[in-house]
Amino acid sequence: MYLPLLLLFSVLWQETLAKTPINPLLWFREPCSPNDSPYHPGLRGRNGVYWGWNPDIERGDNISMINRATGHHANASTVSIFSQINSPDGFDGHQLLRHLDEIKGTGAALIASVMPNGLSFNEVTPAIAADIAKVVRQFTDQGIEVWLRFAHEMNWYVRPGTYRGNSTQFVKAWRTVHSAVKDIEGCMMFWCPNNAKTMDLYEEWWPGPEYVDIVGMDIYASKTTANFRNIYGGFYEAYAKKYRKHFVIPETATKPDTAELKQSWLKALASDDLSAYPCLKSISWFELRKSFDYRVVMGQGNAAMEKTLGNFR
Repeated sequence: MYLPLLLLFSVLWQETLAKTPINPLLWFREPCSPNDSPYHPGLRGRNGVYWGWNPDIERGDNISMINRATGHHANASTVSIFSQINSPDGFDGHQLLRHLDEIKGTGAALIASVMPNGLSFNEVTPAIAADIAKVVRQFTDQGIEVWLRFAHEMNWYVRPGTYRGNSTQFVKAWRTVHSAVKDIEGCMMFWCPNNAKTMDLYEEWWPGPEYVDIVGMDIYASKTTANFRNIYGGFYEAYAKKYRKHFVIPETATKPDTAELKQSWLKALASDDLSAYPCLKSISWFELRKSFDYRVVMGQGNAAMEKTLGNFR
């Protein structure tokens, strides 16, 4: 009589373990608390903020290469990968899934930037949302924490027509995706607009606090005087502090790409004292070559690399 019950309990327990992040970074962690629990073994700045990278995957640089380049320092805490929904007929997530085993091996959380490029916000149906959830589950079932950055920089990408629709349609699409993933153990919805000129320009794109787990903003510093307060301060107060949400910088670097500016901005984020911003949990550097060479690890000389790594524990 007891043996079948024990076997059933064993199966259920194993399934629970499989769906719980192996190295939880924000999962189970209290937003806006300086208490670093649960502990994650990944890379951090000298100020204690977790650190990761957007690797230049299309040019052959993966997260394992960046981890090796940082030498004795810990593996990246996060890895950010972009994936496009190219059709209203479905989403297979192949751009993410081809890196599943590698990400699992590093212990990083995945920032999955899912971009609805091939359909309008109105075409983000429950069926599309279910496809996204299916892809997410393939990571979470392997113990990988996923921060689902759906339609990031929505306020920017609607301008050139990369995303199609308005803010009302975006909010509806966001909530449809949220409904599909909200019960997935280890998945968190990550709202991330692009930098706007005034704070009021974000509000129409805000899905509502009950639909968001993490907030953040993409911006590229252009002056050596840039610091967290004068770049992110207003946004942090309005969304992270006000709603008690984890604050994550998922994509940043500098324009222009001068060594002086990159090192100045890197120091401001990884070495400066940011204890006044307890909601800030993680930063990811845009380690790519695009309109500029944003990289601070790959392709640098020894002296520059030594200066970069001096910002990390």
